[in-house]
Amino acid sequence: MENFLHIAAVWLHVLGIALFVGPQFFLAIAWVPASRAIEHLPTRVAAMRTITTRFGWIGGAGLLLILIGGSYLIATWRDYHGIPESVSFMDYRYGVIFVIKMAVLAVMIVLVGLHMFVVGPSQVDAMEERARGEDVPEVRLRRIRITSMVLSITGLVLTLVIMGFGVSLGAAEYSIQKF
Repeated sequence: MENFLHIAAVWLHVLGIALFVGPQFFLAIAWVPASRAIEHLPTRVAAMRTITTRFGWIGGAGLLLILIGGSYLIATWRDYHGIPESVSFMDYRYGVIFVIKMAVLAVMIVLVGLHMFVVGPSQVDAMEERARGEDVPEVRLRRIRITSMVLSITGLVLTLVIMGFGVSLGAAEYSIQKF
């Protein structure tokens, strides 16, 4: 039963990562370039709002699955790897890698949150204003667009770094070594 729970937790964790990372690649590689071909600005903005809102829900569900699976995995790491309670978490590479991974995760969540709740909505609002015929200075749109791209790319890169740390945690011959 313990192996089944471990496998289920890894599966939930990986599914969550797929739900969080996949849409990031879709937005960056498919949606953003394709949306530029939509010349009718109100249509482009409406599509952007729909797609980014759904990304938020999918990404949020992914983060929840990551949290559920990851919480089980970290709560049971000693039992799974046969590590006695007398040994400090930080005595192993596993503990050090995990702490670094969580620090990078915290930074990534702040950046993604800033993008999702501040910069992204600001960008869509400015585009909606322009679609309604209001005067929105190009410099304002450009600044928001650049900030959005920097946050998106940085968030994606940090996500990939976190995934690398996660993979190294899963390689017991590497991570379950004394530091």
